[in-house]
Amino acid sequence: MMVGDTRDLLVSSPTLVHLNQPMTDALTVALDYRPALYPSFGIGRYVGNLVPALLEADPNLALRLYGVFLRGRKKRIAEHLFPPKARASFHSAPIPARWVSSLSRFLPISARTFTGSFDLFHDTDYAVTPVRNRPRIATLYDTAYLLEKGYVSPSQSEHMSRVVKQLIHGVHHIITISEFAKGELVEAFGLDPDRISVTYLGVDPLFHGEPGSGEVDELLAEIGLEPPYCLFLGTLEPRKNLVRLIRAFDRLLQAAPEYRLVIVGRKGDAHESVFDLVTALGIGERVQWLGALPDDQVFKILKGAEMLAYPSLYEGFGLPALEGMAAGIPVLSSDSHALKEVCGDGALLVNPRDECEMFEGLKTLALDRGEAVDIAERGRRRAREFTWSRCANQTLEAYRATLAKA
Repeated sequence: MMVGDTRDLLVSSPTLVHLNQPMTDALTVALDYRPALYPSFGIGRYVGNLVPALLEADPNLALRLYGVFLRGRKKRIAEHLFPPKARASFHSAPIPARWVSSLSRFLPISARTFTGSFDLFHDTDYAVTPVRNRPRIATLYDTAYLLEKGYVSPSQSEHMSRVVKQLIHGVHHIITISEFAKGELVEAFGLDPDRISVTYLGVDPLFHGEPGSGEVDELLAEIGLEPPYCLFLGTLEPRKNLVRLIRAFDRLLQAAPEYRLVIVGRKGDAHESVFDLVTALGIGERVQWLGALPDDQVFKILKGAEMLAYPSLYEGFGLPALEGMAAGIPVLSSDSHALKEVCGDGALLVNPRDECEMFEGLKTLALDRGEAVDIAERGRRRAREFTWSRCANQTLEAYRATLAKA
């Protein structure tokens, strides 16, 4: 039974593969595509970039993009640019995704009800899609949801931990996005390291490019933004460490009063503390929040910045820092967790819990332009190592190894 398809189904004759078979064997993978319809979120950026890279990496790969959801469905689908349907068919139905899991307990409903047959299912989000009689693989990004980390509420932690445990129990293999994240998963859930593959994320080619003549100045004038400014990209939530950054920036104003702090990102948990601190410090005229913006605008604002500050307390990867590095902007980031692993020598790394060290780093990038340029050049070289093509090929290896063992 096929329900609610919005694109034609692919017809294929999948075969089980072995490790000694060539990568060109026909393969049909069903993949939870729903996050790609929400590109402002980190997981959405991952799925949205991974899918076209997978199709380019293996011409014999067919993707069935699972998209069963209800909230804002028509608008999300209408506005989204899907990959060519010849090899990536989208399958949707106007019902809440959680209903599928609930109904599957009593009825013979699974992902195949919507997508048709496939060789393997790839869970990309923290949701348990019912899959019957097929191997499955899941991408898990970090362990920030564990209560002892201190970044989420007890109820959020309980829910997320339960979902992750269900995913771990139901999948044959796990993908994660850094060696740091792999170690966290192994320690938290007692997993066999051989059951986890690391596939580093890539940088959208947009951030490696150059804007057209006058485009940056035009956008900055349109939104009323005056250089020089320090840019922050990310959700306004405690884990992103904005409170310490604002305090360090307040100190920077004593040495470089012409600077602004520009914040780009959606409101998250406890975002009020950010605005309250700005008000308490009396620096409202020097701090500008722009909300969430599309990538093309983010890129231009990045190119107009003197520096990017991303001193997050905990990341499974840290894509905003890498995007700043790719754009050739000097980046200040954290000397711990995945950011140290990803940034390498391409950023000025500081202790994210030390406001004094953060201030000194900001001052260096603001006042020592020779050092800032050197860091920016190293960052751009480092960012070139992270491509979606590499991520796709490593993901395909995980797919085929999983099928061989299933």
